[in-house]
Amino acid sequence: MTPADEPGHRGELTIADTVLEKLVAAIAGEVDGITVPAAGGLAGVVGARRTTARVRRTQDRLEVALGLAITYPTPVAATADAARRRVGTRVAELAGLTVGRVDVDVTALPHPGRVAP
Repeated sequence: MTPADEPGHRGELTIADTVLEKLVAAIAGEVDGITVPAAGGLAGVVGARRTTARVRRTQDRLEVALGLAITYPTPVAATADAARRRVGTRVAELAGLTVGRVDVDVTALPHPGRVAP
């Protein structure tokens, strides 16, 4: 490896917080039981909310606050824990950042069998 190939010589990569927030929300939406409304509508689910994320960088870690709609009757605590684990793992894989804390706020418990009026 030549000196120009070393990471410090190639430059820097900075990912904007707004991009990280979208990435984190998409990752959380991959977890079974988390409701992510279809584009252009609520996919027939009453009370569906989109997954939201806020990030805050500390010295060496990322702190995340998630707002999730968990589909009823999915176990809430287990689903929130799965979202925490998934976010930590996938953010490290995709963005190279360490997630230190993930706070989860359950914003809705939509029932999949109910159609919006």
